[in-house]
Amino acid sequence: MKIIKSLLFFSLLLFNVQVTGGDNDLPKEIFKHWIHSYEEDTKEAKVFRPSHHKFPPARGRFGFEVKEDGEFVQYGIGPADRPAKVSGHWKAEGKDKIIVYLENKDVPSYTINIISCTEDILMIKK
Repeated sequence: MKIIKSLLFFSLLLFNVQVTGGDNDLPKEIFKHWIHSYEEDTKEAKVFRPSHHKFPPARGRFGFEVKEDGEFVQYGIGPADRPAKVSGHWKAEGKDKIIVYLENKDVPSYTINIISCTEDILMIKK
């Protein structure tokens, strides 16, 4: 009986790991190119929209892309208001936190704390 209980417990653990995806429990909607929609920011949150969103005119916008394979691309505002691309990688910490490590060692790693994420809007803590 003890062996059966142990096997049942192990099976439940194995099933749970497969269902939750292991150490990456991020919302599936996060995996795309996001652009800062600063007009929509609140006291607590920065608001991002997918890159295909119709933004009002601006002199450049910060953005980033989270790829499922662990790659992270940050788009800053470069010369002539064109995007300046910096590559790196990310690591999930639970379902609402991403640690970003950029290849440019002059830029320290940072954390993205997700408040909410849907297909059309990403809100992160300021």
